[in-house]
Amino acid sequence: MSRLESAGIVIAAVDGRCAGPDFERALEADIRLAADAATFSAEGVADVAACARRLARLLGEARAKEIVLGGRTFDAATALRLGVVTRVVPAAALTAAARGLADRLAGLPPLGVAAVRDAVRAARGLTPDAALALEHAHFRRLVATRDHRRAVEAFFERRTPVFTGE
Repeated sequence: MSRLESAGIVIAAVDGRCAGPDFERALEADIRLAADAATFSAEGVADVAACARRLARLLGEARAKEIVLGGRTFDAATALRLGVVTRVVPAAALTAAARGLADRLAGLPPLGVAAVRDAVRAARGLTPDAALALEHAHFRRLVATRDHRRAVEAFFERRTPVFTGE
């Protein structure tokens, strides 16, 4: 498994067997891609509670329990169906797919990416009203940034904006 970071987002690229500590590290990533022949297993994880917590957030309690307690190995197609990974690609295309995603993320405004990451992480525990309030708070903060002004200027000048995180 390899990890890339772009715009504050961690991408895991899983090729081959992903079990124990590698499985834990993959679950820590924001986005997980897998080669079509990759396999996954919670067997041998060092921190069962943390692994179960991450899986429960991703997949729901019943599936998390099945994966952690069952100790079974599952393939990339099953990982995609369950939601453990977001995309499965041929092994030969995995590095390019992960790099392409990282490059796309790198072109986005860093403050906006951080706001989306924060909002998505918080969303499960929020009521609809609280989620809307968080969205409005992020919007009010982001609309006052230099990056927002640069994006508006670039739009009207029909060019690609350059973001600095300011």
